[in-house]
Amino acid sequence: MRARLHSPAFSLLSDFDGVPASGEAPDYDALVKAAFDEGYGKGHSQGRSEAEADAEHLLAEAAVRHAQDVEQERQSWHRDCADVLVERLEGVAGLLERKIEARMAQLLRPWLIERLRERAMSDLEKAISRALAEGAKVHVEAPPEVIALLRDRLPSKSFQIGYSESANADVRAHIEDTEIEVNISAWIAGLEAATP
Repeated sequence: MRARLHSPAFSLLSDFDGVPASGEAPDYDALVKAAFDEGYGKGHSQGRSEAEADAEHLLAEAAVRHAQDVEQERQSWHRDCADVLVERLEGVAGLLERKIEARMAQLLRPWLIERLRERAMSDLEKAISRALAEGAKVHVEAPPEVIALLRDRLPSKSFQIGYSESANADVRAHIEDTEIEVNISAWIAGLEAATP
């Protein structure tokens, strides 16, 4: 077995109880106080560094949580606002649609009534022309403006056709035993009831 060599630190142990070269005894209280102050200063410095590091870490975590919370609140607010905006836009779009429909119906009503009259008069004129071509006797009851229109359009010189004025907007054509009635006022009333 080999002998262990002593550490150089142990060489100083022999001098621990010894008297220093200056001849004065060391002030152990001052040395202990200096060692305590130095240890306290180092501990305080290390503790402050660790506390600052912990505080920075906690502050960074809080900043991340805050950013996440803010983002969630922002998204929630956007969703809520989007829902409200969609609901309001749908309401406004529906209101606009109803107003446009009502205005279009108002604008189209006279045109539709005129087309309806023209169609009814054209169909009546064709039926009367066919009956006259077959030699039937025809008698028409209508308002004065309709009679004037039919006199201009129907050939009446060589055929038998008679006219009499009526007080309402309806037109009746008596073709021998058949009666054709064009109830324009009922059509107009139906058209007006169908439009808002």
